[in-house]
Amino acid sequence: MLPEKFRKQIWLKSDFKSEPSLFNRLDEASRVSSRSLGLESEKLKVKKESIPKVVTMNIRIFNTVPFDAEQLGMIDIGVTTKFGANSSGDRFANGFVGYAIENAIDDAWAKNNIQDNTVNEVKLKLLEKCRIVYPSSNMIFNYDIDFREIGSSGNVFIYMRGTAAVGNNTMLTKALDEVEKEIEVMESCLKMKKENIEHLQDVKGRIPKSPKEIVKYLGV
Repeated sequence: MLPEKFRKQIWLKSDFKSEPSLFNRLDEASRVSSRSLGLESEKLKVKKESIPKVVTMNIRIFNTVPFDAEQLGMIDIGVTTKFGANSSGDRFANGFVGYAIENAIDDAWAKNNIQDNTVNEVKLKLLEKCRIVYPSSNMIFNYDIDFREIGSSGNVFIYMRGTAAVGNNTMLTKALDEVEKEIEVMESCLKMKKENIEHLQDVKGRIPKSPKEIVKYLGV
C-alpha cells in the first residue's frame, strides 16, 4: 500500500507518534509532488504554445520561382524602421566633413549588424503573417526585398514579399516530429506524477493522524 520509499520491514510506535510522523511525511511528499506537477504542467503548456513558432521558424524561403509545390497566394509586409541618424539628404552638401560623418554612421551600423538584425526581424514578421494567412503553407517562393529611404529622416521603409506555397518541407516535418515527441514524453511524466499524487492521497487517508486515532490504531 505504501510507496516504496516509505516501506519498512518492522514498524515501531515512534513511526506514528514521533515527529515527523508517517502521516506528516506522506503529507509533505504529497505537497512536494503537487508543486512539481504544477511546474511540469506549466512547462507542457509552454511547449504546446511553441508549436506555431516552430512552424514559423521552419518555413523555407526561396528567391526562385515555385517548383514541386502548390502556390497559395502572395504574401507581403512593409515596415518602417530608423537605421541611424538623420541624413542630410545630400552626402556632399557640407563637404567632405559631412560625408565622412555620415559614412562613419553607416560603418558603425554595418559593424553592429543592424542591417542583418532588422532584415531578420522583418523576415520573421513575414513568416508569421504567412503562417496566419495561409496555415498550410510551409514554403515561400519569389522572395524579394526592397529598401526605400523616407526623405532625409533616417527612416527606411522595408518591403518584403513572396509567394506562399505548400510542398515537401522535410525540415519542418522533422522539427514538428521532435516537438510532438517531447510533448508525448512530458504528458507521460505528468500522468505518472498525477497517479503518484492520487496514490499518496489515498494512502494518507488511511493513516491515523490525531493522537486519538493513533491510540485506537495501535491500541496504546
